[in-house]
Formats: sequence, C-alpha cells, structure tokens
Amino acid sequence: MSLLILLFLIPRPPIFAQETTSSNPSGIIETSTNLSAALPASDWARVETSVDRGLQWLASQQAEDGRFPSDEAGQPAVTAMGVMAFLARGHLPDQGRYGVTISRAIDFVLSTQRRRGYFSLLPVLPPVEHLNPSQTVIYNHSIAGLMLGEVYGMCSGERSQQIEQALLRALAFHREVQSRTKGKKSDIGGWRYGYPESPEAASDMSVTGWALMFLRSARNAEFNVPKQYFDEGLDFVQLCYEPDPGQHEKGVFRYRPHASQTEPQITLANTASATLTLILGGRHRHEGVATSIRWFRSREYPNPWQNNYYYLATYYSSQAMAQVGGEAWEQIFPQIAAGLLKEQTDEGAWPPGGANERRFGSTYSTSLAVLALTPAYGLLPIYQR
Repeated sequence: MSLLILLFLIPRPPIFAQETTSSNPSGIIETSTNLSAALPASDWARVETSVDRGLQWLASQQAEDGRFPSDEAGQPAVTAMGVMAFLARGHLPDQGRYGVTISRAIDFVLSTQRRRGYFSLLPVLPPVEHLNPSQTVIYNHSIAGLMLGEVYGMCSGERSQQIEQALLRALAFHREVQSRTKGKKSDIGGWRYGYPESPEAASDMSVTGWALMFLRSARNAEFNVPKQYFDEGLDFVQLCYEPDPGQHEKGVFRYRPHASQTEPQITLANTASATLTLILGGRHRHEGVATSIRWFRSREYPNPWQNNYYYLATYYSSQAMAQVGGEAWEQIFPQIAAGLLKEQTDEGAWPPGGANERRFGSTYSTSLAVLALTPAYGLLPIYQR
C-alpha cells in the first residue's frame, strides 16, 4: 500500500485525463476531461516554475516549531494550507527535498489540538470578535483536520498513530458543533464560529465549506463519517443558493440562507466554495451548480484589487472549475494562472491579499496560490475527479 501511494504521488506533468464516476444529464459537468488542455506546454512550464519557486520560498519561512508564520489567530490553518501546497506538487512527509519541512509542519498542527478536540493555537474564549480565536476556531479546526486526513495515508509509525487519534477526537468535536441547537431552523446542518453554542448557534457558507471538506477527507481516509453528516451539511449549502437573477452581480451563493440573514452577502468566494462543495458531495444536479458555472463563464475573472478575498476565492474557483472540466475549466483557469503569475514576487512568494486577507500574510497567500495553480496534477486525494 505504501508503494502504491508513493507511485501515485510522484510529481508528473499534468498531461492526463481525469475521470469522474458521476454524470450530469445537463452536460454541465464533463464526465471525462483533460485538464492539461487549458494551457499550451510552454505555459505549463511557467506554472510549474512558479509553483516550485513558491514552495522554495515557503520552506524558507518555516519557524523553529514547524509553523509557517502568520497571524496567530489563523494557526494552525495557515500551516495546514502550507502542507497541502507541498502535497499538491507531489512532495511527501519524510521523503525528498521537503520531507522534513512537511513533517515538522504536521507535528506543529498536531500540537495545537485542545482538550475538547479542536485545533487552535490560541485559547478560544467568548465573546466572538472579528478575527479573534473564538471566530476563527472552526476555520482552524476544519482546515487542520482536512490536511491531516490527506496526509494520514502518507505517514507511518508513531506519527500515523498520532494523526489517527487526533482525527478521532477532532471528528467528535466537529459533529458536536454541527449538531448544536441552532437559533434559526435554516442554519441546521452547518457550522460557524466557536460561540455562541446551543441554543443560539448559527451557520454560514464560509465555514461550512471547509467543514465539509474536512469530513470528506476523513471519510476518504476510511474514518467512520456517516452519510447523514454530509447530507445535513449539503442541505444547508443548498439553502445558501440565491435563485433571484437580479442578485447575481457578485455571485450566486449567499453567506447565509434567506431565512437566516436579510442581507444577501453574495460573493465570489461563497459561490466558488458552494459550487465545489456541492459537486464533491454528489449534489451536482442542484440548480445552483449550473447557475454558478454560467455565472463564472459570463464574466472575466477578477484581478486581486477587485476582490477582498482574492486568494481564498481563487483557490476555490480553480478547484471548482477543475471539477467541472471541459470548456469552463479551459476558459477560467488560464485567467487564474495569468493573474497569479503576474502577482508573484521576485522572491517567489505571493504578496499579502487585501482587506481581511492581508492580516494572514504571504505564507497564507502563497499556499493558496500554489493550491490554485495545481489542480491538474490531481495529487490531493480530496480533489480528484
């Protein structure tokens, strides 16, 4: 089994077609697509060089304790993103050029698990305030759990056992958050912040997208995750769809459902996250997916200064369009690649994003940029078509 995993993860050019086992009668989702068709070979070479430079810079930033430095309220999520960026290029824990780098980062993430089972570097205490640990904890927890699910089968010995025990505790906490009594019926099934807890808990699309990715990664790693958990979460995602075309200037999925929040808060990041989540969850026939794909194809992909969460939205958009494949991928990905290559600095990093993203620095933006540039490799198990 270890040999098979190793052979599968050896870096290779993105020249293969990827198959999906489901079909869409509307033809929106391509059942077979060659993701390499989006760019000519010369442009793929530029992308690979860009990714390798980004990873070299990221490794150079690693701290003594294994983290990739960022605002502490964003840890261990930012470090987990960094690990996934290395995995997306085919690098493995304890092997090759970045093996030690990856393993040290994994160990840092494991060290942040708290008694209740969640991952957070900083203590989580009420009340919720903007970008403090009580707000960011479920992001940190979900992204850390997602990464650990991805590396579980790549590790062995004591580290593998540590990951297994950490994920079992994390999944128990994850379900506890999902099943809290919600203040509004329309929030049932989703996730949001650390506080408030029952009976006034809430849900939003931004947190729920990551939370469902964690569940999917854990289930792929053969942890016991009942289908009920996915169904409840995906039902919430569908409620975030905005059916009114008059509201589609900025996207088609809301931050929270109509019944939960009057203000729409429709964004590119929420739209891309919901689209990816529904496709991966087998809900690709939902009308919001087709509407989202048409929305993406009806406009130019934004520049960094046009979006407050550019790197997050671009990561989600690239992964979502890779799942769609075909003409949608071939139209959107070249724009994403061109924008990211233009932004990369001479040192190999990507500059901090705007607005709220800026707080998390260049390790955050560089990790997400690499993840947005590498879907064609298909090396992260969770995103394989």
